[in-house]
Amino acid sequence: MKKKISFVVILVLAVGALILYKLYHETTPDIVDSKPERVTDVSTLINDFHSDSMAARKKYLDRVVEVTGIVKSIDTSGAIVLGNREDAASVVCGLDRRHMKDYEQVKVGSSAVIQGRCTGFEIAEEMLGINLGTTIQLSFAGVKQKNK
Repeated sequence: MKKKISFVVILVLAVGALILYKLYHETTPDIVDSKPERVTDVSTLINDFHSDSMAARKKYLDRVVEVTGIVKSIDTSGAIVLGNREDAASVVCGLDRRHMKDYEQVKVGSSAVIQGRCTGFEIAEEMLGINLGTTIQLSFAGVKQKNK
């Protein structure tokens, strides 16, 4: 009886160790290399959220989105912002750890195609006559191609 209990305990520990090993060494897929679920441009994406946020939420949220737009600003610590410089609305693309150097491929004012997972949005209220704009977040992103 003691041998059976010892065998079961050792078997459970071995299976648990194997599961932990697999979880620890599991790699996350690279979203930039996958096929996008939605392909759009910055203006359409922002307008969709601004005009009907519930429909846009269903269409884009938690989906891999490829966005084409003008680079508004670059944060070298890991973000590229797309949008029109005169407009407060923007798409903030947080770069995946594998694509942290992608900002070197683009320049402010140039066109870029960025792909990532749409993880959220914020529609700011107008304050004191100033439109604070809509912000859409893409996470785990990277530059898909560079347009000159």
